[in-house]
Amino acid sequence: MMAQIPKGGPIVWPILGILGVALVIIVERILFFTTRRTDPEKLMKTVNDFVIARDWDGCRKFLQSFKNSFTPQVLLTALDFRDRTREDMENALQEAILGKIPEIERFLSTLGMLAAIAPLLGLLGTVTGMINTFHVITCFGTKDPRMMAGGISEALVTTMLGLCVAIPIMMVHTLLSRRVETQISQMEEKSVAFVNMIFKNRVK
Repeated sequence: MMAQIPKGGPIVWPILGILGVALVIIVERILFFTTRRTDPEKLMKTVNDFVIARDWDGCRKFLQSFKNSFTPQVLLTALDFRDRTREDMENALQEAILGKIPEIERFLSTLGMLAAIAPLLGLLGTVTGMINTFHVITCFGTKDPRMMAGGISEALVTTMLGLCVAIPIMMVHTLLSRRVETQISQMEEKSVAFVNMIFKNRVK
């Protein structure tokens, strides 16, 4: 494929530019989620021990130790509302979750847009390549097929390259979208569990 790329004409370079931008975004997102990974079950077990012991300072320090993780940061917000009503705690947690969503979803729409643009650029290259081919046929006829080869190569190479770029980007976009949904669901689930822990302990 690398040998065919120069035959694709000028449309090839924007497609390759899309590939480069997409790779940067993908690497950034992978590092983003990798550095913020936590074991939610282990986290909640430790938090529950602090809540049962009413060790709020210890609980706060423990949650603050997860500087880059989303769920601990969201739970940390609710500690200041532990003596308020359930509704106040739930509202505070929901506000904290909504505040984290833009950071979690960052660049996701851009990646989807790049996946949509790449095949369209390939189609544009196909159209320009066929226009060049018909121009050659108009000027020189069809006696020498080699004169038409340039336009046909441009038409086929850009389509191939556009699809080869778009398909992996779409796959990664789907996987990242699933990861975002999982992260948001995890924050919501653990927030409800945290509220239940506090109010169960308060009753006691």
